[in-house]
Amino acid sequence: MDLLDLQKLSDLDFEGLCKDMLERLLGVRLEIFSSGPDGGIDLRYFAPNQTIIIQCKHWMKSGRAKLISHLFDSELPKLDRMQPTPMRYILVTSVEMTPAAKRKILDGFRPYIQTTGDIYGIAEITSFLQNNPEVVRKNMRLWLNDATILEAMISKNVIQRSLHLADDIRETLRTYVPSANLREAMNLVEKNHVVLVSGPPGVGKTTLAHVIAAHYTDRGFEVVEVSENVEDVYRVWRDGEPQIFIYDDFLGQTSLDDKLHKNEDGRLLSLIRRIRKDSTKRFVCTTREYVLQRARQRYERMDRGDLDPLTFTVDLDFLGREERAQILYNHVYWSEWPNSAKRYFSHPDVYRPIVRHKSFNPRAIADLLSVPFNPDLGESGTQVIAALNDPMGLWRHVFDHQLKEGDRDVLHLLFTFGGKASLSTLGNAYLAFSNRGLSDFKASLKILNGTLVRLFDEGARSCVEFSNPSVNDFMLMKFSEESDLVMRVLRSPYSFDQVALLWSYHDAPADVQLPARLNLTPFQAEVDQSAMATLERDETATHSRVGRAALCLGIAGSMHVPNIENWAVRKLNQPGFVYGGSTGDINTLIRITHGSSNRRIRQLHDSVRLEGLTSLFNRDRSNCGLFIAASHAMDLAEFVDDGIRETLCRQAEEMFEALLDQYARDPDDVDSDMLDHGLQYILRYGDLWQHKWPSAASLLEGWLPDEAEDFEGSDEESDVDPEYIDGEVYLTMSSLGFLE
Repeated sequence: MDLLDLQKLSDLDFEGLCKDMLERLLGVRLEIFSSGPDGGIDLRYFAPNQTIIIQCKHWMKSGRAKLISHLFDSELPKLDRMQPTPMRYILVTSVEMTPAAKRKILDGFRPYIQTTGDIYGIAEITSFLQNNPEVVRKNMRLWLNDATILEAMISKNVIQRSLHLADDIRETLRTYVPSANLREAMNLVEKNHVVLVSGPPGVGKTTLAHVIAAHYTDRGFEVVEVSENVEDVYRVWRDGEPQIFIYDDFLGQTSLDDKLHKNEDGRLLSLIRRIRKDSTKRFVCTTREYVLQRARQRYERMDRGDLDPLTFTVDLDFLGREERAQILYNHVYWSEWPNSAKRYFSHPDVYRPIVRHKSFNPRAIADLLSVPFNPDLGESGTQVIAALNDPMGLWRHVFDHQLKEGDRDVLHLLFTFGGKASLSTLGNAYLAFSNRGLSDFKASLKILNGTLVRLFDEGARSCVEFSNPSVNDFMLMKFSEESDLVMRVLRSPYSFDQVALLWSYHDAPADVQLPARLNLTPFQAEVDQSAMATLERDETATHSRVGRAALCLGIAGSMHVPNIENWAVRKLNQPGFVYGGSTGDINTLIRITHGSSNRRIRQLHDSVRLEGLTSLFNRDRSNCGLFIAASHAMDLAEFVDDGIRETLCRQAEEMFEALLDQYARDPDDVDSDMLDHGLQYILRYGDLWQHKWPSAASLLEGWLPDEAEDFEGSDEESDVDPEYIDGEVYLTMSSLGFLE
């Protein structure tokens, strides 16, 4: 094994390798600890009659002299203070150790180090790896050693650009973290010998292809990069010899004109069929999903070729917290940023918002960390969050240069439905919005599916939604920058839901963090006309009529829109209109009519309040209804007569206490729905419930959400041991705090 191989490992990688090696050599299972001031323990075996402490030092850059000095100055005092005293101390280092150096360490570390055999240098590690290839395969960054890859790449029939691919693969393996994406893609390659890796920009299609190539290179395959067209494959094809062909962006990055010319589609399909029958060949292609869909539309033979069984779409949802943390760690560790900037990522308050970010994207992180650190842009973590919060950089090029106008209109409209709509609703809105037909809508949808949107079934209906939250953020920013988009939607509406969505981004509370906001003030007339055109279309809106009335009152209270104000007032003056509203709609109506600066709207308050509260207190006649009514009375306390509220709450408290008594006698005899509503009710008392009903604590312990598992995290986490809350994530990220 070439010495240069271990230089590919980060400190964390090296500790993991040492763990695998020592577990095999010692025949025991080792604990692994995070780096830092933990008493000098990286790995440990603890048993009643034996304690083994293992220290891992990845000091290839520092050298032997500096390592020995550090051991005596820093590590030996830790051992002297350690309780209980370790029975055995093992040192593993990536430094080359001479017999004299081992003897010096042994003499100084007695009785902890008992023999020079417990000092492992680079020679011992190399020897072990040569005799244990399964450990090499387990540690991915050791898959390819320099000798192997050069032997695979430099052969008489391999084109020169494949040498550059070898360099790219080395860089990829330094930062790549295996995930379910790799397993799924590898399964397709093994089954079909071919995989088409698709997905949106920045999710790791090329990276995945590189790792697959590395895997097959380790199995003796020659790697060939295809650049121009499939003729590259035939020029280097050797019957019977293992070869894997990598064809990145095989349909082009932006269009098909420069790729599928001169019957290239037919030759590509012919090559795929040939490789599927040849056990010595593998073929990995990458493409953006919308380009693949456009190729299927444009080239009949590709559509007929049934590429679906060969296609794998990269999905970042497969990445858990631990994998995200490893990706962040690897990119930070190998970046050229100063250690002071790298160490900043070890703090839980810094890494948590990154690994839990709704728009986590490896490319955005890699791109930022590949440029020199600029302290003027803020702290390290702040810069990464800013990159993840900026969907414009990821999607602008695709949107502006790689999509047609009809494709963009589908995205425009999907945004106005909140990023999700039924296929029929979106199609009808498309017909109202553009001068194109339904066939154009379907064609655009095929192009967008898998990249910017995804199609799925929800019950009996087909739906469309944005594939990533950052796409919705991007569309919001587009609408905020281009007022003509707002004008187009308001002049050609299909559903009141669209008006409501645009209004929500105009009227959002100041404390709601949004990438952008819409200003509808210049479009008062258009808002009025658009709402009036859609308010009576019950079949097109998800908002109920009461909900629409509440929204109209909100708009009328903020801007001059006489027609929709008249519509709402007329509806609310109809006896029984409010009674059928949802809880949220009734709450909104009561509060809007009470606090509006519009006198006409304020005059509605008494009737809305009376009808709304009557509805809330009487709509549920089940045994749980009392808890529900009392909850409403507490939520709307300022609008409820004190006597009514006190009576409802007293009755609800008595019922809950009876439930607790019944549960204490026979838990199986308690109605679970009743208990659930009762627990929801007492939580409205805040911390007081613990004093009023202490026996409910055991019930709530299993009923309350576990905040430690909440992917978004919580403000209280900073007060809890981060190693307990974050587990492996903490173990990974805290290592950055102790870089040399």
